[in-house]
Amino acid sequence: MGEKTFIGSFMGSLKSLAQGFLVAAGLIWLFNIFALFRGGEAWLALLYLLIIVIPASSLTYLKLKSTNHKAASDTSEKWRNLLFSFQGVALAFWMFDIATTFYAINVTGLAVELNPLGWPLGILGAFAYYAPTLVFSYILLFKIKESIALCATIPLTLITLGMGAMNLMAGTQNFQVFVDTAALATGVQYGLLELIIMVNLAVPLALKRMVSQPKFVLS
Repeated sequence: MGEKTFIGSFMGSLKSLAQGFLVAAGLIWLFNIFALFRGGEAWLALLYLLIIVIPASSLTYLKLKSTNHKAASDTSEKWRNLLFSFQGVALAFWMFDIATTFYAINVTGLAVELNPLGWPLGILGAFAYYAPTLVFSYILLFKIKESIALCATIPLTLITLGMGAMNLMAGTQNFQVFVDTAALATGVQYGLLELIIMVNLAVPLALKRMVSQPKFVLS
């Protein structure tokens, strides 16, 4: 019973972390679309918009078709899951910073790493904070489960979001390099557009078929 409880708690925490990460990633993606439109890259903005339709439509379809009704959790558990999801938000901001830094430095060569460790060792600076903070937050929220531990996680979460906000600002500046340098040939634009549209049509149809298939239960 104890092992099952641990697995259930661990999987629940991973779900909260993933939800926070996906929400932040979606917001970053929408910002990228706006930045591309504003930078005069309407074709790339359209491609970005169509790409996000794939996960958005798929998740919406699965949510609407879901028939599992879980028992309502208590208020304390909801707060714990919410606080832990902000760790996923900060991780998404950090990953955005890493991805855009790689493009700005390795692909275009138009930027340099300001961290004294240089690139890519500069990643270790943020990792040295995010990794122990993630583990410590998990212990406070899901292992100790005391009110004082829940309260202690709040300032820790705020500091983590502050760190993530700095990564987001750095990633935003790096993404401007992508907006200024990205260019696609007309043939490539149409080819990518056709491919993304086909994927947008195929994924929901595949999910619908998977969900509608009858499930066989062995007695």
